[in-house]
Amino acid sequence: MTKNARQTALDVLNDIFGNDAYANISLDRNLRDSELSTVDKAFVTALVYGVVSKKDLLEWHITPFLKKEPKPWAKMLLLLTVYQILFMDKVPTSAAVDEAVKIAKRRDGQATANFINAVLRNFMRSEHRNEEPKDWETKYSMPKLLLDKMVRQFGGKRTGEILESLEKPSHVSLRRIDPTVEIAGSRASLLTESALIADSGNFAMTEEFQSGRITIQDETSQLVAPQLDLEGTEEVLDACAAPGGKSTHMAQYLTSGHITALDLYDHKLDLINQNAERQHVADKITTQKADATMIFEEFGSDKFDRILVDAPCSGIGLIRRKPDIRYRKESSDFVDLQKIQLEILNSASKSLKKSGIMVYSTCTIFDEENFDVVRQFLESHPNFEQVEISSDKADMIKEGCIFITPEMYHTDGFFIAKFKKIGE
Repeated sequence: MTKNARQTALDVLNDIFGNDAYANISLDRNLRDSELSTVDKAFVTALVYGVVSKKDLLEWHITPFLKKEPKPWAKMLLLLTVYQILFMDKVPTSAAVDEAVKIAKRRDGQATANFINAVLRNFMRSEHRNEEPKDWETKYSMPKLLLDKMVRQFGGKRTGEILESLEKPSHVSLRRIDPTVEIAGSRASLLTESALIADSGNFAMTEEFQSGRITIQDETSQLVAPQLDLEGTEEVLDACAAPGGKSTHMAQYLTSGHITALDLYDHKLDLINQNAERQHVADKITTQKADATMIFEEFGSDKFDRILVDAPCSGIGLIRRKPDIRYRKESSDFVDLQKIQLEILNSASKSLKKSGIMVYSTCTIFDEENFDVVRQFLESHPNFEQVEISSDKADMIKEGCIFITPEMYHTDGFFIAKFKKIGE
């Protein structure tokens, strides 16, 4: 039997929370071969990301009406339906409830269908549906670990602003490869001239994308390549390059220069090559399978004029676009990641030529992966100095680095630091 949109969304959600699947990967897998229309696929995507981003809040709403803990899939069906009732104004409540009852009956018989119907009817009749929790952990479905870290670093007021910002849908950010290209429905970015912004749209299907005149890349990510001070002839290393957005952006600045783009996995190297081909810069980029913590062992000393370390990180700055990230973090992750980040910088630094530039970037907002890494690297490498980054957007410069949190410009959270090698 062909699955409809809500059944597909339920299957993806069960995969995410039952099998620890990544939301984007599970969505792609379930939608790729489905017979759903483009509109229904968009509906499935909205349902999945909506429930994932508000899971704790949705559970708070239905818990008073559960006399016993339902089976995991049945509970997920309730969350899916309550999300539609509370947050999708264009979906009739009756349609959401009726479809939930049908799904339950098909899957587990009349008794479960009656249970689902009763819980939803009781929820809709109750004043509880119009209330909201006072604690931020539940209201914003933000795990205590991350919430506590935010409050310690940013204080209560700014943390509240960040959390409110993450509630708003992400927009689509495009990078202009052809500077003359105009995209209907888009507007100029406040952060960089290379970026265009749109509220929504499937731009990967456009002629401009497929012909290599635009690509999809967040505004903050587009701030990285200009920091390399590329003049055109440099030998460049992109130490953690997949899927290739920054490599291809840097390639736009090169004439006779060349980029070596590294990743550990073949399928990710394939993505870099595909992006380079589409953007007509494949002649400037060579991919290589390598461990970024072993750069010096792989290339030796004084090999590169410029090195980009877009380091593996917790990805907390991406929560708006990848809401399941929040459920995957433990306190030990941040310690482990900092260790890896410093190992990569240490190894890369040995392969940088004297007077060369090394840029360090992350898509996280926490100090231990950003400013603490910069401080520790400089303390242990007296042959490097920090190059202070300047911008006409003074609010995004902190301690000589670019540091953007999600509420500032409605972008990903992002961090960029810049170093120069001043001795051997």
